[in-house]
Amino acid sequence: MNSAHPLDDRGWWSWLEKIAAWIDGCRQLGTGGVITSPALRRSHRDFLTRGQPDVRIVYLHGERALIASRLAAREEHSMVPSLLDHQFSILEEPEPDEDLILIDVSRPVEDIVAEILRKLTPQVRENPSDAVARYSSERPALPPVTPCGPQTDPSTGTLARRGPFIGSDLPLDIEDYALIGDCTTAALVGHNGSIDWLCWPRFDSGAVFAALLGTSEHGRWRISPAGPTVRTSRTYHDDTLILETVFDTADGSVALMDFMPMGQGNSSVIRLVKGRRGKVAMQMHLVLRFDYGVTVPWVTQLEDGSGVTAIAGANQTVLRSPVPLQGENFATVAEFDVVEGECVPFVLTHGPSHLPTPPEIDWNAALQKTESFWRGWSSRCSHLGPWREAVKRSLLTLKALTCAETGGIVAALTTSLPEQLGGERNWDYRYCWLRDATFTLMALVSAGYRDEARAWGQWLRRSVAGSPHQLQIMYGLSGERQLIEWEVPWLPGYRGAAPVRVGNAASAQLQLDVYGELIDALCQGRSLGLAPVGAGWPLQQKLIEHLEQIWEQPDEGIWEVRGGRRHFTFSKVMAWVALDRTVRDAERFKFSAPLESWRKVRDRMHATICERGFDSERNTFTQSFGSSELDASLLLMPLVGFLSADDPRVRGTVAAIERDLMIDGLVLRYRTEADIDGLAPGEGVFLPCSFWLANNYRLQHRDAEACALFERLLSLRNDVGLLAEEYDPKTQRQLGNFPQAFSHLALIGTALSLHDVGPAQQRSQGAKPGS
Repeated sequence: MNSAHPLDDRGWWSWLEKIAAWIDGCRQLGTGGVITSPALRRSHRDFLTRGQPDVRIVYLHGERALIASRLAAREEHSMVPSLLDHQFSILEEPEPDEDLILIDVSRPVEDIVAEILRKLTPQVRENPSDAVARYSSERPALPPVTPCGPQTDPSTGTLARRGPFIGSDLPLDIEDYALIGDCTTAALVGHNGSIDWLCWPRFDSGAVFAALLGTSEHGRWRISPAGPTVRTSRTYHDDTLILETVFDTADGSVALMDFMPMGQGNSSVIRLVKGRRGKVAMQMHLVLRFDYGVTVPWVTQLEDGSGVTAIAGANQTVLRSPVPLQGENFATVAEFDVVEGECVPFVLTHGPSHLPTPPEIDWNAALQKTESFWRGWSSRCSHLGPWREAVKRSLLTLKALTCAETGGIVAALTTSLPEQLGGERNWDYRYCWLRDATFTLMALVSAGYRDEARAWGQWLRRSVAGSPHQLQIMYGLSGERQLIEWEVPWLPGYRGAAPVRVGNAASAQLQLDVYGELIDALCQGRSLGLAPVGAGWPLQQKLIEHLEQIWEQPDEGIWEVRGGRRHFTFSKVMAWVALDRTVRDAERFKFSAPLESWRKVRDRMHATICERGFDSERNTFTQSFGSSELDASLLLMPLVGFLSADDPRVRGTVAAIERDLMIDGLVLRYRTEADIDGLAPGEGVFLPCSFWLANNYRLQHRDAEACALFERLLSLRNDVGLLAEEYDPKTQRQLGNFPQAFSHLALIGTALSLHDVGPAQQRSQGAKPGS
């Protein structure tokens, strides 16, 4: 029994929420644990178990005098008598339907532990001493323990001795977050009302809320009911990025509306608490930590009393609200009630610290303007296929990941969300990859967004301008090239998945496939009229000249392996794409070019790939020349026109991938056990790969299979239509950085292709039937 329990009802529920979060974290990590804390009322116990049969509550029953004597004998964490009296006064005895483990507290401690273990795991047949010894040596480590605030004796008003508090501050499941943004940056909002990730002022800036990769102490902003929530639901306002989360409680119902206003001079997050029914007690907890969760700002009240400012280094934020704000343990907190029809606003705005405090925002006008912007943007979607709503939500996600100022599109909002829970495959995706270039261009144009496609094409040409041998696979939002990778020592990582990385060392890798993606994007831009016909042609010629010199070298490949260079088959395929598209454009637009020489190189590339990248005995292309391993990137061969989808070698490759790389109907990138990438094995299925397989089915006229797989993939989206990079079929969890542009691009492209207007049909035109 913990001696430092909160005493008022609001504090009780805050305490129980932390314990429940700790329990959820242990369950999701597949570990167990024991926590000692009062659960004195029936409502407390029901809240902690919530119908979960693997969560059991132990009732240690006995006479008050015996319990008091045992507590008094403790060397530390003792309990003053008045606190024990208070606990007995509110205790509700267990009812028959609660299925508690009843233990007589008068027994020796060793017998108590052994009896609990026996009832939790009845299949174990050990004597009590063996069970106690085994449990003591094998039990998993608990999450970090942080101190609880001092508690007051209810009779004397003096401080009771402070005891331990189990640090259950784990972030939510990845799929439990939703996205809001303003096209300069974006935030992740949990279904519990907590913003756990926000980089300010840009996508690639330091995070001011980094609880996603640590705990609340690394920065978060939570607004939620003070008491238990009976039901929580959320949705976006139609075709917008305005998120509404509804909390239903025993006392009423309240809606939390979150959005980032468009068209403001400074980036802001606006949170509106709207009463729907009854009267609901609410709490607000704001922990600002600049520089990825480490820098505590200096907080002062605004002169007019309308809020507070927080300044540290180059950053400042200002929070305005009509609710009284208080400082507590290096956080800003508030408690307030909201009744039906009432709206309580909170507006947090960022600005440079050397400039005046950002001005106050008219939140109501900002809401109307933001809603109008997103609905107007969504209305431009020209796709009318059966999956129009899914396509629109993915397009909105891409728009939210776009930097309006530069046209760059980040691969994901986050860094270091793991591709395996607890693993080390954690990378920074807040940059712009060339690999996404052609799919992005074609998806945007096919869906009716030519302006965005044109801006993306302009970003491409600016970013890659310069010496061809210095071409990178990724760039910053403005085309930055120095993306130096470093590890953040003070962040423990998402549920302990370390390290947390900022920057990306893969930016310096040689990946031949990006030459094909870049040049195909330049060619598509010409064909679609997004740029003058001659735009980029001199640069393209120089890129081809350089590629002719290096295409036979090994590289790190599409998956950016860190286990050494190889002759990856897909890399060579995309080098062929670069030559093929360049030859086609030179022929079509009558560009001056050494066509005969380029045709010979293109044909030699094709022959080499078909000879050295194909296993004739197994009738499949392989991951690299001479290897027996498979790779899901090979599914792109017919989609980029290297061979037709009906070619027997393509059919054989698809069949081999179906046989060897599929788990529960979804596609792995490759078998990580083969030690190809230099990392410990294990990851989820890579979602774009399964979309590529659906495209292959469509091109092979396996329409029923294509639609079934596509519908299955749609079912993996979270409740607001978002996808991460990967998915674990075993735990049914999304994995990797979130939301992931590549996954949503693949969704859009597949929906269009199933409607016969997508990239799969357009890029595969002119595919070789065989050779």
